[in-house]
Amino acid sequence: MIGCLARLPFAMKIDKRLLEQFRWTLRSAALVAIAAAATSAPDSAIRWDAKNAYLKCDGAIDGTIAWPSGPQATCVAMLMCANERALSAERHQRLIEQIRRVPGCGEP
Repeated sequence: MIGCLARLPFAMKIDKRLLEQFRWTLRSAALVAIAAAATSAPDSAIRWDAKNAYLKCDGAIDGTIAWPSGPQATCVAMLMCANERALSAERHQRLIEQIRRVPGCGEP
């Protein structure tokens, strides 16, 4: 019995160390989750039918992001960009030129 009591403080220290490691791991996991949630997806990962699709407009107009496939989907996306995104005069002009090249797509 005395032997068991003599080992008790050592066992409590181990438990405290494990508890501290668990807390550290939990804090680290929470920080990683917060960082992941705060990091926005790259514009290329956003779908054209998403609420924030307007974020793709600059890249699509510049040619770094592809417009949706098919003339109708492309036209819808381009007209959305013309109406929803504040564009520079130069970028707006390039978008108008691109819209005119899409068959059946009217003026914005």
